[in-house]
Amino acid sequence: MPTNAAAKKLPEGEITFRGRGHGVLTGLKLLLRVCPHCSQRNEWRAAEKGFCQWCAYVPLLSDAEAAKAA
Repeated sequence: MPTNAAAKKLPEGEITFRGRGHGVLTGLKLLLRVCPHCSQRNEWRAAEKGFCQWCAYVPLLSDAEAAKAA
């Protein structure tokens, strides 16, 4: 788990993982909506657990970037 200093550097709200996938980060809780590895949309129960239900990929919080507004 990241330290408090590392947690402050993480973006809040809508995120991507180096430009791929889609998630929401609130504090240290990650909701993974679209997998950055296989590009499949997650079912809400798996999204809340922070992993992909299709390929079991667990994204790294160090790869999280703020999503750009469309």
